[in-house]
Amino acid sequence: MATKKEKSTFKELSISNPRTDAAADLKAGLIELKYYESILSNHVTSTMVLGDTGNTIGEGKNRKDLLNGLPVRGGEPVRMVLLDKNDNELKFVGKDGAFYVNRIKNVLTDTKKTLMQFDLCTKEFIGNEQVRVQKRYSGKISESVKKILKDVLKTEKPQDIEESSNSYNFIGNLKKPFYTLTWLASKSIPSDGAYGKTAGFFFFETKDGYQFKSIDTLIGPTKGGGSADSKISHKFEFTNLPDRREGFGKILKYNVNKNIDLHEKLTIGAYNSRFTFFNPYTFHVKHKDISMKDNQSGGKVKTAGTELDFVAPEFTQSITRGFSAVLDVGTLPTGKDGKEQIDNWRKKKDETNDKVTDRMIQAVTRYNQIYSISVDIMIEGDFSLKAGDTIYCEFPDVSAQTKRPSKETSGLYLISSLCHKVTPSNTLTSLNLIRDSYGTKKGVK
Repeated sequence: MATKKEKSTFKELSISNPRTDAAADLKAGLIELKYYESILSNHVTSTMVLGDTGNTIGEGKNRKDLLNGLPVRGGEPVRMVLLDKNDNELKFVGKDGAFYVNRIKNVLTDTKKTLMQFDLCTKEFIGNEQVRVQKRYSGKISESVKKILKDVLKTEKPQDIEESSNSYNFIGNLKKPFYTLTWLASKSIPSDGAYGKTAGFFFFETKDGYQFKSIDTLIGPTKGGGSADSKISHKFEFTNLPDRREGFGKILKYNVNKNIDLHEKLTIGAYNSRFTFFNPYTFHVKHKDISMKDNQSGGKVKTAGTELDFVAPEFTQSITRGFSAVLDVGTLPTGKDGKEQIDNWRKKKDETNDKVTDRMIQAVTRYNQIYSISVDIMIEGDFSLKAGDTIYCEFPDVSAQTKRPSKETSGLYLISSLCHKVTPSNTLTSLNLIRDSYGTKKGVK
């Protein structure tokens, strides 16, 4: 029996052609594999760089290269099972869970060897181009998300769908499923949330399946009193010492994005915006101004740190961006059939389908705010990490004479995106971390 140190990183890496029943083991020819996740992406992706000497498929004089021997024409399933040094698994196998060949690019060709890059995608990514959302949906948004994943995309992958508190009635209008699901995320409020305080969801995919999560849930690792919560999945520190504290992983290198662009933030309305709403039923126009500081009032909004990214007040007092929306009034009333829908409409003709005046304001502000601080780190390969995980990081205070961590940059972070880079010799994981505020929350260490 092989020991832990002898265990290969590549447990399985193969490609097959269902049309010809041919298959090939790719482990020997693999030069580099990269795997990607992001909270801004509704599908995971992977790329492989393979070396092909021209005798991969067949026997004797009939041996051919991979492209012509299998052959590879696009849509072939790729099975992938990888292990990091701690036996954490990155697994994509099976009829519905495997990756599929999307693109092939020639990297290098000579007389002895051809280097090719295979861009891999999920079955649902391909299916998203083949189907459309057509039906009428009503009720809680989270339930509509489940129905679209099951009935339209027909995915069998695991799903972690957070319940929304608000309902929304809509017709698919022949939109693509991923577009519709991302659109619904921007309209959602968590089950324990409130209009105007906690709006904003992300719809994305990880190795564990599809995620529909609120910003509150993703960056809310604290409970009443501000004590640390078990939602912190990992802890990392940057140190030059050979030994690390127990429970902390080592940050090999990091880069704090210190780019400051006041003009860009003013352009997107990060500090002060005006929202204009038109009611087509009453012809009434309503204006509402909102600032980042106002958005924090009431203590309802969960943040990763303690101090928001404010600038000099003279630059944030004026309105810098305007948003507008037409209120959804008198359309798609609730009801199980046409008669009930018409009766409900007659009772509440001026009732809006979506409380957009509060929900939209909160969502726009939260989406802008969550990317206030960005840090890139590299660690040893760790397949247990996922986009959307909350982690704790300690970075050195370069301006201080002590070895204490920076109070400004250390603290809780959300994994916005990750990339696992695997080669025959090593495995590294790159993380893009984001947070909405500076400082470390009380009780988190």
